[in-house]
Amino acid sequence: MDVLAADGIILNNYYVQPVCTPSRAALMSGLYPIHTGMETSVILIGEPWGLPLHVRLMPQYLKDLGYQTHMIGKWHLGYYTEQYVPTARGFDSFYGYYNGEEDYYNHTLPVPQSSQVGLDFWLNDEPLRNETDQYSTTLFGKQAIKLIQERDPKKPFFLYLCYQAPHGGAPIELQAPSENVDKFPYIGEKNRTIFAGMMDALDQSVGDVLEALQQERMLDNSIIVFSSDNGGLPWGNHASRGFNWPLRGTKNTLWEGGTRASAFLWSPLISRSRRVSHQLMHIVDWLPTLYRAAGGDPSKMKNLDGHDMWLHLCADLPSPRTEMLYNIDPVGSAAALRYRDYKLVLGVSAGGMYDQRFRTPGSSRPYADLDRLMAGSKAARVLRDFYNTGAFLFPSQWRQRATLHCGPTESSNFVGGDPPYLFDLSRDPCELHNLAPDNRELLSVLIRRLASYAVASVAPRNKPVDPRSFPQYHNGTWAPWVNVASM
Repeated sequence: MDVLAADGIILNNYYVQPVCTPSRAALMSGLYPIHTGMETSVILIGEPWGLPLHVRLMPQYLKDLGYQTHMIGKWHLGYYTEQYVPTARGFDSFYGYYNGEEDYYNHTLPVPQSSQVGLDFWLNDEPLRNETDQYSTTLFGKQAIKLIQERDPKKPFFLYLCYQAPHGGAPIELQAPSENVDKFPYIGEKNRTIFAGMMDALDQSVGDVLEALQQERMLDNSIIVFSSDNGGLPWGNHASRGFNWPLRGTKNTLWEGGTRASAFLWSPLISRSRRVSHQLMHIVDWLPTLYRAAGGDPSKMKNLDGHDMWLHLCADLPSPRTEMLYNIDPVGSAAALRYRDYKLVLGVSAGGMYDQRFRTPGSSRPYADLDRLMAGSKAARVLRDFYNTGAFLFPSQWRQRATLHCGPTESSNFVGGDPPYLFDLSRDPCELHNLAPDNRELLSVLIRRLASYAVASVAPRNKPVDPRSFPQYHNGTWAPWVNVASM
């Protein structure tokens, strides 16, 4: 992945939602979660709700342009009726799971407060019962290669590949093949070592998919987007031992550590690549951006929150986005807004337990060794073949240019106080200095602007767990359980 990032555009000012369901809803719809009722938490196991059916999704738009559309991996946008599953929302095929987590090997997850488990692994609408003892990252990569090889070459091809890794599993949080974990004895912290093994397996799979694209001679007209869906979580429910250092906060929070995500864009169609981008971008921007890249006209996509970034990214032009809503959660009473370099934060996320900056434990590999590994990687070999060059050199100091610095208070932590909070992210990306007490006029302007978003928001769609969803009633699977005809 470092190879693709260094050769493409590293999106260093890119934002997502603080948890996975809202991020995926924003990606697929081009709408802030407050406009779809997806702004509060995630869809938990057996909850009867999802991304509203009247909302058009990315694969539906791309099918209008003649695309084959396929999805692999984690859905997490609802499945309580058959109308909510991926193959009913614009995807020609689906290979993956409906819920937010599961065991990486047997692809089951437990019933809440029970020892019962149910299978959640599907090929379209058929459960896959013979894929146990196989690591999900490996399976997802193999399915991606299969789809690439078996595609209709006369039609354009869209693949939404949502790896499970490195999300925490269920009931075992962190799982990875031993051959991947054993590469990292120097880390010294058990769970961080497993986390590294998960990332290594993911990295291998991405390299395999890249190789398949080149073997099928598809790379010269491909766009590859990599994005996280939220920040890491060092401990707690579904923790992955991700620490987000040096950013403040974690998954489940509106601090930068929960929302400023790792992402890159690679494509030979980009005229200004091999750079670190500081263009402000939000996950809702991908729908109009990719629609433009695919030949569509985003101006015909009415009422989106996303901006078309395609030409701006390709030519390194200033971002059209000057304002960004982090979220407004009426249940958790937390909200945040960015205007240019200023960030307003109201309320408290996750009860304040993740408000600090958390330094990553364990030892790390030297940078020089990383560069050597990159040069010898499958991805580097693929790109040498693609560019038809014997030597493939990476941009100098690319990793240093992508490194975030917190200024003179590099090792400081935030001294708590009561909200509201106001930060100048251009000077204080780690949110250490609250400017609110001395900037009342700007604070009032931003609070009024945030209130205008709240007026137009949709009530959260969350509903409690429905016991009728439990696997004992569905042949041991987590399957759609509500018959629309009986609703």
